[in-house]
Amino acid sequence: IQLYLQKQNIQTLTYIIGTHPDSDHIGGLDVVLTKFDCGTVILPDVVSDTATYRDVIDAMEYRSYQNTLPQVGDTYPLGDAEFTIIAPNGEYDDDNNSSVGIKLVHGNNVFLFTGDAGEEAEADMLQNGIELKADVLHVGHHGSDTSSSQAFINEVSPTYAVISCGRENPYGHPHERTLNTLLEHG
Repeated sequence: IQLYLQKQNIQTLTYIIGTHPDSDHIGGLDVVLTKFDCGTVILPDVVSDTATYRDVIDAMEYRSYQNTLPQVGDTYPLGDAEFTIIAPNGEYDDDNNSSVGIKLVHGNNVFLFTGDAGEEAEADMLQNGIELKADVLHVGHHGSDTSSSQAFINEVSPTYAVISCGRENPYGHPHERTLNTLLEHG
């Protein structure tokens, strides 16, 4: 990530969002926090006992960055766009459900990102009063069978669904049930 940002001549990041403490979501974030000037850092109120998480916290302390806890409904400007925090909507036993979720609006285009939020967190998003319809959905939890409930996909009604996962990963992502749910929706 550092090399990519440097090749783009990026020196300052207005926002940093670490969806939750899993290493596949915050791995490398310590380097970004250390090497770049960062504005608002948003992490959920979840603590993890992993080296990756400790590295992120150490980098924040080194650079004197303060965490901004995500508050559902808070909106942030981002150039010609803005994003609204849509999750987490409570405290959860599963850290994945504590993922920071955002709705990004740029002109007429709406993007929804939910981290690794599972069906419990999706149900809470459906109840928080924020319109979730989006053109593009970054499918939760890499397309696992713990996310993308029929009710959530029906409400979001995405034109496009993007799944990020490695080919032939050991988790079997994306899951067949999730793909079928998306296919049924068109």
